[in-house]
Amino acid sequence: MFYLRYGITIICLFLFIDDPSLVLGQSIYDFKGKKTNTSHGMEKKNRSNSSYFSNDSSWFSPDYSTPKETFSNRNNPSSKKIKNSNLNKNQKIRFRGLSGTYTSDTQESSISTSSIIWDGVGIGQSIIKYEAEVTDLFVDVENTMIDLSYTFGDEYTFTLGISSVYSGELIGTTSDGQIYNSEKVFGYGAFSIYGIEFGIFEILLGYKYIKYAYIDLESESTALYWSNFNDSGGLYVTGIGIAF
Repeated sequence: MFYLRYGITIICLFLFIDDPSLVLGQSIYDFKGKKTNTSHGMEKKNRSNSSYFSNDSSWFSPDYSTPKETFSNRNNPSSKKIKNSNLNKNQKIRFRGLSGTYTSDTQESSISTSSIIWDGVGIGQSIIKYEAEVTDLFVDVENTMIDLSYTFGDEYTFTLGISSVYSGELIGTTSDGQIYNSEKVFGYGAFSIYGIEFGIFEILLGYKYIKYAYIDLESESTALYWSNFNDSGGLYVTGIGIAF
């Protein structure tokens, strides 16, 4: 009889109530509640917890305010513009050209450098020419180097880089007219450049160091002590660049 009574009640609710699913859920809940042996203390605890969360709305306010503020900032067009502008600053493209010379009584050297920098990472090429009198040999050297660099900063920049000599030619002439030449060269270098922006232009000042060696100098006659030539030195360079 107990189950029959509840069955008839549920059927009637289905027939006369517009939303039977809600009523079915409530009926099942009441049915289980009556069948479960719940102590008075537990009911009191549940009621106290329920009243605590429902009445003290300030307990939730700090947690909900922060996500709402973050969500509003995320959808704010001005914040997006600021983020995009900062992103564009770090992704500038720079074209640079630098040169430097040094002259004394016994030697003359020059360097020209061109490079492109994108998002801080740069690649370029340097050509170094060197003429000097070394003991009884007059040398004429031209080295070509590949440069790799990284640039820090935006309006005020600092660039650090390394270089590698990948081709070159040396022609040496002795005091008695013997000519030596070689294209077998290896070497390396390092450089640093400071830059200041004025609009889209950059004013650049830097220093470049190089060390290289030529081996297997060939000539018509044999002279072992000219079998190799090595040298090192540095030059100050200045130049201009375009950044956008």
